Amino acid sequence: MNSKYTIMKKILSLSIIGLLAFAACQDKKETPEIDYAIFSGTIENVNTEEVVLLATNYVHKIPVQEDGSFHDTVTIEDQNFFSCRIGAETTALHLAKGDSLHLKINTELFDESIVYSGKGASENNLLAARYLLNEELAGDIQATYTLNEGEFIEHVQDVRMKNEKVINESDASDNFKSLQLDDAKYGFASTLINYESYHGYFVQNREYKASDTILSQMPEFDINNIVAYKSSPNFRTLASAHISKKVNANEEDEREHLVRLNEAMEAVTEPFIKEEIIYNNFEYSLMRPVENLEENYNFLMANTQNETYKEEFSAKYERLKKLIKGMPSPVFENYENHKGGTTSLADLKGKYTYIDVWATWCGPCKREIPYLKEIEEEYSGKNIYFVSTSIDRAKDHDTWVDMVNEKELSGIQLMADKDWKSDFVVDYAIEGIPRFILVDPDGNIVSADAPRPSDPGLKELFEELNI
Repeated sequence: MNSKYTIMKKILSLSIIGLLAFAACQDKKETPEIDYAIFSGTIENVNTEEVVLLATNYVHKIPVQEDGSFHDTVTIEDQNFFSCRIGAETTALHLAKGDSLHLKINTELFDESIVYSGKGASENNLLAARYLLNEELAGDIQATYTLNEGEFIEHVQDVRMKNEKVINESDASDNFKSLQLDDAKYGFASTLINYESYHGYFVQNREYKASDTILSQMPEFDINNIVAYKSSPNFRTLASAHISKKVNANEEDEREHLVRLNEAMEAVTEPFIKEEIIYNNFEYSLMRPVENLEENYNFLMANTQNETYKEEFSAKYERLKKLIKGMPSPVFENYENHKGGTTSLADLKGKYTYIDVWATWCGPCKREIPYLKEIEEEYSGKNIYFVSTSIDRAKDHDTWVDMVNEKELSGIQLMADKDWKSDFVVDYAIEGIPRFILVDPDGNIVSADAPRPSDPGLKELFEELNI
């Protein structure tokens, strides 16, 4: 009797265990893995209709209500570090699967006002704290890079230690803190790797070479580390600077830029990293209206799998083909002349025309002014016009007028009609300034991307043309 009862009890127990296991399997099937985060917020002093999350080949827009609130579900795939744009400003954002993150921000203070709550808050409050810290520590970039080597190393080590202190004291997850400590290390390295070129530029010594004291401080890094590339802005900066340094390492290397770039990129075996470095750092230098444009274009197309990038390359290539040497120059018509009246490119036929496209807010543009003045004085009365075309916005018209007067700018000073959207700017595929253009006496292009006044190559070009 007892034996039969025991057997029946075991069978019943096994049946119950089986049913529970089956139910567990069923529950697992019916409960999909959470692949999203919930992101909400309250914006004080609303200045936008949408919050925009940006990542590589990714844009997600979240509508903002009249009261400044927003709320949305964000699908998380392999990317969980974003730039969060609110109005004209951005902040770093991290969203992990299952997060329910709330942002409170005042647009009049922006970074200083950011407070996160909810699941994922610790990680994002750490990002916000580090941004404020580094903004405070950065100071004036020129002052930093004009420090001598010893002072510079002391400064960047101090920045790194203060970052590490903020990270270690955070209550973010250990994994996230580890990523941030790596980011601080990469920030230290990227600052060091840029010292030679930045210091040489700011102290106006093109021959300057960093000593072993600087180079010995450089930590090792694996340029093919895909996790670091996607999670660390400083790693991306470091990777780009590393490749740029290799491309430009030897000033006596007369090989084509594309040949040197190809050689430097051989070490980058991770396809995503390769295409991102090329797109973000070399697309501008490759997609220029030069004789080897087609070869450069083919290189870009061969080194990307990103269809959005390919479409962009193709569209730009079609525009640039029309800007090769000897092609008729795009024209501007009836641009306001600072001295009164208007001027068109057609009015300047009969002489070469060197055009400086600039704006009052552009620092690099203003740094070229002394060199441009010297060139204008040296070539005064010769077979060339010097034209400076401002692409300032209409609301900054008076700023343009005042700056021309204050800096005693010479040459022909014009203001474009629709700033960046001016036909002349669009037709010349201008995406960054300063930009210099040289047109011949017949109105044909000599160079759609001519040397800057500070570049000795400009005088060499003028001499070749017997200007």
